[in-house]
Amino acid sequence: MAKLTITMELDNAAFADDPGEAGRILKVAAEKVDEHMGYAPDLDFEAKLRDINGNAVGRVVLEG
Repeated sequence: MAKLTITMELDNAAFADDPGEAGRILKVAAEKVDEHMGYAPDLDFEAKLRDINGNAVGRVVLEG
């Protein structure tokens, strides 16, 4: 069974300054997964998620 997990911490200034920041990061996460699926769909994948200021705020993990 394949599993996709996306986690984000929303306790920093980027989210307070822009309520749409979480949506922007989710779009980036979707692009990362889509890109990975084109290259190696059978392999596990993990990537850091960063806010608009470059701070690590979460990760996207594909297990399969």
